[in-house]
Amino acid sequence: MNNGLIAARYATALLDFANKSDSSDRVYKEAKAVLQSFSKFSELRSVLENPVLAKKAKREIILNAAGGNISLPFERFIDLLWENNREDHLHSIMLKYVDLYRKQKNIHSGKLTTASAVELSIEKRLLTLMEKETGGTVELEKIIDPAILGGFLFEVDFVRWDASLSGQLKRIREEYIEQNKRIL
Repeated sequence: MNNGLIAARYATALLDFANKSDSSDRVYKEAKAVLQSFSKFSELRSVLENPVLAKKAKREIILNAAGGNISLPFERFIDLLWENNREDHLHSIMLKYVDLYRKQKNIHSGKLTTASAVELSIEKRLLTLMEKETGGTVELEKIIDPAILGGFLFEVDFVRWDASLSGQLKRIREEYIEQNKRIL
């Protein structure tokens, strides 16, 4: 069966179950914790795919990756994955769950990249503007990257605003090269 189809079905079932048990917010946090563990520890995927490691040990690893003290719906879901031998799809299922949850709650993913730390008042003003624009809430990931030299890069969903100094310099350089091509 198609990996995307498996992820969609299991994630939808988890969201429905979490909604019925009134714990979708907590399961969302646990799913994000699992995804963060996958990105932090690249060997997590190979550990889950290791046939030598016992299922009970793999289960404990995932429960710890979700934050340790997890909700009953999430724990039951993990047990269901192991019963159906779908543990190798966990990463894609968690990605799909986060996506479905965000759509259901009208949450938009945002990323703010600056050269140095931003004042809280500016961050709040930017968030308020984006929330008015999107009609939902924005989860903001903040990144400090001195390579942009100044200004900011702001992404919400798949829209990107580049107000960085490095971006402006790059555009000036490209315009200069284009104008010089016409001269020759």
